[in-house]
Amino acid sequence: MRFEEAARKLPKLALHLEGATSSDLGEEFNFIEVSAEAAQVLQNLADETTLHFEVPSKTEKLYTWNAVGILRGADPALEHEAVLLSAHLDHLGIGKPVNGDDIYNGADDDASGTTAVLELARVLGGGPKPKRTVIFALFGSEEIGGLGSMYFREHPPLPLKDLAADLEFEMIGRADSAIPEEDLWLTGWERTNLGPALAAHGAKLVGDPHPEQNFFARSDNFVLAKKGIVAQTVSSYGLHSDYHQPSDDLAHIDFRHMDTAIGSLLAPVEWLVNSDFKPQWNPGGKP
Repeated sequence: MRFEEAARKLPKLALHLEGATSSDLGEEFNFIEVSAEAAQVLQNLADETTLHFEVPSKTEKLYTWNAVGILRGADPALEHEAVLLSAHLDHLGIGKPVNGDDIYNGADDDASGTTAVLELARVLGGGPKPKRTVIFALFGSEEIGGLGSMYFREHPPLPLKDLAADLEFEMIGRADSAIPEEDLWLTGWERTNLGPALAAHGAKLVGDPHPEQNFFARSDNFVLAKKGIVAQTVSSYGLHSDYHQPSDDLAHIDFRHMDTAIGSLLAPVEWLVNSDFKPQWNPGGKP
């Protein structure tokens, strides 16, 4: 029974992009499936017995999708510099039922962030063309290892050196009681000068009040930050109990908060995509 109980607690295997050996998000481990007879032998071994395994590997080909749009810059001096506005479009799908509900909706995680990117695309696309190029990216498969953002990073629509910054939007569907109700927070606030610059231009944006959670390294921004791009996540996740549960649904979204929060970012983002300000890492801030 020890092996059966342990098997139920195993995390899901990390998935990899074709040609890649590891994922930039999530745990890396190997999984070995053994027969009932082998399990009985293992159970009878003395503690601290050293084992060596030689087993064939098994792969299964799956697919993921990104949705990417580009608004080309209007200023010949700045159009080669791009600002990336991103979120992830996946969640957990159908899973273990909780109170009879097996649909893991992902309304906060991350339909809320996707909504922010779409609204910024609507506003920026409906006005005068920004001076800088703006890329709107909705990444697939963030929940299983950041695979969509990894593919984007390896096949960017513009050279990575031309990405001035990435703002990832994740879980902004509810207010965080740790900060003022209308505010959002930025992961890795102390790592760069981007957050203070946006706040100085009117963004209701503060530092991450949950540093012990290491959220900076838990979203698609980290995939790009590891390549030197100033990439940070905007959020207001207050550690609510509906995280990765079927109850993360539309009924729990605070639309007034979302409207205020996204609205506070419109003017600062418009400033960013029309300025020559290029965010920089603070000393020791680059991962």
